[in-house]
Amino acid sequence: MVKEAGGEMVSMAPLDLSDETQVKSWIDFAVQSYGDFDILYNNGSATRAAPIEELSLENWQFALSNEMTNIFLAIKNALPVFKRRGQGVILNTASVAGMVGAASPGNFGIQLVHNTTKAAVIRMSQHLAIELSPWNIRVNAISPGIILTPATDFWLNALGEEAFTDMLLIRRVGLPEEVARAALFLVSDEASYVTGTNFVIDGGWTASGGLGRPDPDLGAKFVSIIERYKRRAQPAQSAKTNNT
Repeated sequence: MVKEAGGEMVSMAPLDLSDETQVKSWIDFAVQSYGDFDILYNNGSATRAAPIEELSLENWQFALSNEMTNIFLAIKNALPVFKRRGQGVILNTASVAGMVGAASPGNFGIQLVHNTTKAAVIRMSQHLAIELSPWNIRVNAISPGIILTPATDFWLNALGEEAFTDMLLIRRVGLPEEVARAALFLVSDEASYVTGTNFVIDGGWTASGGLGRPDPDLGAKFVSIIERYKRRAQPAQSAKTNNT
């Protein structure tokens, strides 16, 4: 997408973002390639899914390292660049998984560590927006819902798209370019007054509590119940008495 738009990209691989030595080399590589930078977009992630009784300590720590520690290390080692420039923008990818329910169809609890790390990313972003404000560094999070990516393709095929889209107000799977456009806004000068926020792009998942659009059949039942209640609640006419 970047190259198609006329931009340029360079990469450093292999790279383990949970290893501070490698993160420092990555930051140095960016400075050497472009002579400092203004934006840090933390979008790397890897997790493990299992209910708590089946989740090993190794997999728990793997997810913490690759969904939370990696962001901490990237920000920590990018700060000298931002402070030198007197400004900067940090955008961290969180998720609706860190916001509501179990973040899975049927509210099935297999994403404990993923939900935990993404909630931490949201709070990390809010805290750092405060801590780093004296250096004119904006910090925000972006929380996608169900987006069509290689990571979600398996679940969409295995469970069917309807298992996810029934939870949404906009009944379709989101596209990567929709998240990219939101991210571009948040790191641009057009968002120069935006910091400490969690920008949700989820088709209405969190707004509906994962329940999706109103159910017309259930809605009709509610209307009927309300009408019966109104009739019962009407006060009886007071009997008139005549004193002679």
